[in-house]
Amino acid sequence: MSNTHSLRKNTLGLFSLVFFVVAAASPLTGVVGGLPVAIFSGNGGGIPVIYILACIILMVFSVGFITMSRYVKSSGAFYSYISKGLGESWGGSASILALMAYFSVQLAVVAMLGFFSQQFIEQHVGAHIPWWACSMLFTLIAWMLGVKRVEVGGKLLGILMIAEVAIVLLMDVMILIKKTGPLNLGSFEPAVFLHGNLGIAFVFAIASFIGFESTAIYAEECRNPEKTVPRATVCALLLITAFFCFTSWSLVQAYGFDKIVAIAAKDPGNFVFNITRQYVGQWAVDTMTVLLITSLFAATLAFHNNISRYIFNISRDGLIWKELCKTHPTNGTPHNASHLHSMILLLLLAGLGSTHVDPILHIFAFGSAIATLCILVLQIGVSAAVMLFFRREGAGNLGAWKVFWAPLLSMAGMLITVILVVNNLQILSGSDSKAVQLVPWLIAACAIAGYMMSIKRRVRA
Repeated sequence: MSNTHSLRKNTLGLFSLVFFVVAAASPLTGVVGGLPVAIFSGNGGGIPVIYILACIILMVFSVGFITMSRYVKSSGAFYSYISKGLGESWGGSASILALMAYFSVQLAVVAMLGFFSQQFIEQHVGAHIPWWACSMLFTLIAWMLGVKRVEVGGKLLGILMIAEVAIVLLMDVMILIKKTGPLNLGSFEPAVFLHGNLGIAFVFAIASFIGFESTAIYAEECRNPEKTVPRATVCALLLITAFFCFTSWSLVQAYGFDKIVAIAAKDPGNFVFNITRQYVGQWAVDTMTVLLITSLFAATLAFHNNISRYIFNISRDGLIWKELCKTHPTNGTPHNASHLHSMILLLLLAGLGSTHVDPILHIFAFGSAIATLCILVLQIGVSAAVMLFFRREGAGNLGAWKVFWAPLLSMAGMLITVILVVNNLQILSGSDSKAVQLVPWLIAACAIAGYMMSIKRRVRA
C-alpha cells in the first residue's frame, strides 16, 4: 500500500486522543442542555448515580472492545470490528449506520452551534446573521483544520475542552463553598436514585457518552496503539463520568431534592445559567455562553475528523469510490474524504436554511435521536463481533470474561437501552413530531441497504 493510502503514523499520544473523545462528548453542552431535562424528566436528584451506571455498562462493553482492539488497527472503528467479527456483509451495514450516526450528530451539533452563535452576535453586536450562515462558516473552519495535521486539531480541542470543563467545575466548587448547611449525599441512596423515570434518566446519561468509541478511529495515527487506544478509552469514560456525576451532584446541592425538579422543569434552558449567576456571577454566565459556542465547535471538529476517517477506511476497503482513501502528501490526513463530506454538509445547511427549518426543534432533535440509536445498534454489533471473532480464531489465554461474558452482558445492556431509547425518542429528541417515531425504521432500512450493497459488491468482484 502506498503512502498516499495510509494515515500519518505515530502522531497522537494519550492526551491528544482523550481530548478528541471528551471534546466530541461536548461536556458543557451536555450540562446546559441535557442535564436539566434528565433531572425533571428522569429521576430528579438521583441523576448522579445514573451516570455511574451508564459508565459501568460502557466499561463492560469496553472489555471486549479493548481486547479486540489489538487485532484491529484500521481507522474504521465499529465498522472494522463488525467486518472482522461478523463478516463483510454485516460490515457493509455497519458502515452505513456509522456514517449515519456521525453525519447526523455532526449536522445536529453544527446547527446548534449556528443557532447560539446567531443569538450571541445579535445580543452583543446587534447584527443579524442567519444561523445557517454561522453554521456554514464554522464548517469551513473545521474543514480547513481537518486537512491540517491531526495534532493541530488535537491541541486546539485540548485548549477548548479544558476551558469549558474549568468554568463548569468553578460553578460546582462555588456551590459547595457557598452552600449553607452540610453537604447532602442522599443522591446515592437507593430510595432516591430509584425514584422517578429511570429509563429517561438513563437514556440521557448514555447519550452523554456518544463518541467515546472514537479512540479506535485514530488507531493508525497513535503512538503505540496497543496501549494508547485501551488507556484512552478507559480514561475518557472515567473523565466523562466523573465530570457529569460531580456536576449533577453539585447542582442538587444548590436547590435540594424537594425543589430541583420543579425549578429545572420551569426553565430548563436557563437552569444552569441561573445557578451560575447566583453562585459565581454574571461574568461567569457570559463566559459560559462563549464557551458553549467553543464547546460546540470542538465537537464539530472532533466529529469532522471522525467522519473523514470512517469514509477513508470504507473507501480503502473498496465499498465506495477509491479516490476517497487518498491522504494528503504532507499532512497525512484523509483530505479527499474531508473535502467530500464538508461539501455535503455545506449543501445540507444551505438547503435546510433556505426552507426555514428550525435548527433546534427539527435538526438537532432528529439528528441527536438518529445518532444515539445508530451508535447503540453498532455497539450491539461490536459485542457480537467480539464473541464470534474469538470463537473462530481462538481466545488463547485471554479468558472467557474478556471474549464471551463481558460482550454478552454488554449486548443485553445495550439491547435494553435501545428499547428505552425507542420508547422515549420524543423526549430524547425534544420534539413531539410523530416523524421521530419513524427513525428506527429509517435506521433498519439503511442497515439492510448496506448489507445488500456489500453482497452486490462481492458478487461483482
